[in-house]
Amino acid sequence: MRNRTLAVFQHHLAEGVGRIGLWAQHHNIKLVCFYAPEDLPNSLTDYDGLIVLGGPMNVADNPMWMQTEVKLIQQALTLQRPILAICLGAQLLATQLGGQIIEMPAPELGWQDIRFNDGSILTVPQWHEQAITLPKDIAVLASSGQCPVQMYRHQHAIGLQFHPEWDAKQIEQLAEFFADDCPLTNDQHTAKYQSQLASFLFALLDAQFTF
Repeated sequence: MRNRTLAVFQHHLAEGVGRIGLWAQHHNIKLVCFYAPEDLPNSLTDYDGLIVLGGPMNVADNPMWMQTEVKLIQQALTLQRPILAICLGAQLLATQLGGQIIEMPAPELGWQDIRFNDGSILTVPQWHEQAITLPKDIAVLASSGQCPVQMYRHQHAIGLQFHPEWDAKQIEQLAEFFADDCPLTNDQHTAKYQSQLASFLFALLDAQFTF
C-alpha cells in the first residue's frame, strides 16, 4: 500500500504543524507543506487529505492568493477528502460552507476553556479576533463564552477555532516572533493543558484521517 500523503497549507513562518508532525511520523503519513501565499498546489487530487493551519490574516481582505486557497478547499470538499481546518483555516472553510466571519467585541486570547456538547471542558490556546457563524444544518460540536463556534463538522471536514497543534515548542516560536504580543505562556500550570490537548488532537487526527 502506498504511503498516505496530506497537503498542509501554512500561512505564517511561526505557525507550523506543531504536534501534528509527531502524529504523522508515528503513522507513517507524509505531510507536504505549502507556504501561502507564495506556494499553493495546482490541485489536491494527488493528496489523501488536507490540513489548513492558522495565520494572522483577515478573511475579509480576501486577496488573490486567498481566493485560490478557498478554491482548493472547495475542491477537497468536492473530492470528499478529509479536511482539518484550524483558526484561519476554519474560517476559510466556513466561507465555503455558507458561513460568515464576523468581528468579535473583544479578541479571545490565551488559555481559555471550551465546552463540548457532552459537557466536557478542554482548556485550549486561543488567539483570534473574528468568529464564525454557520448555517443551521452544520453541526457545532464545541463553544466558548466568547465564541459560539469553536468546533464544527460537515461531512468529511472539521473546523477548529482554537489551536490544538500548538505544543510547548510551537508556543516558544510564537513568543520569539511576536514577543509581548503573544498571549500564551509555557509554565508548570500549562503543562497539564498540553497533555490533555495532545490526547484530544491525536484522537481527532486518528478518527479524521483513517483511510
